[in-house]
Amino acid sequence: MTRVMCVVVGLALILGGESARAEEGRSDSDPWEGFNRAIFTFNDAADRWVIEPVATGYDFITPDPLQRCFSNFFQNLRVPLNGLNGLLQGKPVDGASDVGRFVVNSTIGMAGFLDPATYIGLPRHDEDFGQTLGVWGVPQGPYLMLPLLGPSTVRDAGGRAVDAALTPTWYFIDGFITLGSAAFDMLNARSMVLKEVRDSRTAALDFYVFVRNAYLQNRDAKVHDHEETTGETTDNIYYPDDLR
Repeated sequence: MTRVMCVVVGLALILGGESARAEEGRSDSDPWEGFNRAIFTFNDAADRWVIEPVATGYDFITPDPLQRCFSNFFQNLRVPLNGLNGLLQGKPVDGASDVGRFVVNSTIGMAGFLDPATYIGLPRHDEDFGQTLGVWGVPQGPYLMLPLLGPSTVRDAGGRAVDAALTPTWYFIDGFITLGSAAFDMLNARSMVLKEVRDSRTAALDFYVFVRNAYLQNRDAKVHDHEETTGETTDNIYYPDDLR
């Protein structure tokens, strides 16, 4: 599940792209707000006092192009899972594109550190099992803030568990190596959104509400294939997903 923890890094990008309307309440989706706020306070403190300072130091010593290469590498590892979920959602063209993308970036893209696939017309698709459940009509359920994992819903939490179980590295690579690479993925992703998270904290009247609404709006857009956020993360990075 630590692999999923690293996906949390993606939320800062989501926050940076949301409009001011994200400040509007969605309390109907958040019946467990008291519990969620308590977990959010813990998560935010962990980010402010541990993750962000370490990411800031890492960002200072690591050139931006190298950070981008690391990001490309970890994104490439997630492409097969994206493609599988695309097929499960009835998107065979996107699934085939993801197969091609993985082959191209894993070979001439030097194991995924480079991204030539994008330049030859094979874009990245950000799909997961939570979206797959949503496409097939499973309700999202209440909003749920998970310790260290960040924003979710009951549906998405179940989807994350399935995606984690389907991630092959847990079965073929030593656990310590997998955990270490997951932690590095999280650190690298967090370092790429330092300004976005700081700006979001400063601008938001209620940062908890801002994060909640940004997450719910983004997930709704992805399930219904509205304007897709194909940027550099999956769903969630607030420490930053899904995480650039």
